[in-house]
Amino acid sequence: MENMESQMQPGILRLEIEENEKKLADFEGQIEKERNEGLFFKNLRERTTKEKVEAKEETEKIKELTKENAGSKVKKNIYLALISVLVIGITASLISPSSDWRKVAVLGAILVAFLSQFICEQRMHSEAAERTEKEKTKEEKE
Repeated sequence: MENMESQMQPGILRLEIEENEKKLADFEGQIEKERNEGLFFKNLRERTTKEKVEAKEETEKIKELTKENAGSKVKKNIYLALISVLVIGITASLISPSSDWRKVAVLGAILVAFLSQFICEQRMHSEAAERTEKEKTKEEKE
């Protein structure tokens, strides 16, 4: 009789543990669902015009800052130095009697990437300079 009771207890304990784990999993699922619903509906609400204006101003500030930082002289000098190192490397590879075309091709691809980035930086810097000049002339007229 005692043997049957001792065998029943681990079975009962196992059932209780499984039941508690199931309750915990259901509870965690419910919490996650409620959290996601709250975030979903929070994002659906209409924004006021004040919030829209603030967001637009913030976006403009970020764009302006990015363009100003893009044209820094340090970046330009680094690009120019890297481009000249690549040109020297390509020239040295072409002049050497045992020139490996794969090395020249890889260095050429890297050179094209740096040149395109340098041109993009120059363009962004010139646009930013034009914009500041227009703003200065506009302020002087007023």
